[in-house]
Amino acid sequence: MYKNNRRGRLSPRELAEQINARHSFHAGAAPDPDKAAIGLDTFTRKLPPKRDKVVRPVDGRPVVPLEKDVLADALQALREDPRVAICDRRQSGVFQEGERYIRVGQRGHLDVSGMLHGGRYFEIEAKRPGEKPDERQRERIAHIQRAGGISGYFTSAAEALALLP
Repeated sequence: MYKNNRRGRLSPRELAEQINARHSFHAGAAPDPDKAAIGLDTFTRKLPPKRDKVVRPVDGRPVVPLEKDVLADALQALREDPRVAICDRRQSGVFQEGERYIRVGQRGHLDVSGMLHGGRYFEIEAKRPGEKPDERQRERIAHIQRAGGISGYFTSAAEALALLP
């Protein structure tokens, strides 16, 4: 019955989906199939649309995908590509634990690093459509390219694959 095998709490959307599934199951077993007669609509919560289905109210254009979504799609595509031998996500940033601030990774390092079959190194950066790398990232891209590696930035999984030879 539960599709979620991860530890921790369910998201509000997952909880609402489970509740709706239970209500639908019990409504189907009821002698009167008319849902309005048993008051099922008062218990079933209407789920909001997922983020990729949301449309901006001002001009009706779709919402630009988040960088984490672009990165997840690209990582999956790179790991499935036969040219890629190794593909890893690089974490960087600062987080707080109690009173301490902890830095992870180095500034300017790009989001994805890896190696092609044959030994050629690559490091690429994920960006939302319309955004560009910052100064440190541009310097890192140029440094890797001068050294003979493959480097650049992408705004979709197709662009990430296009960076590879």
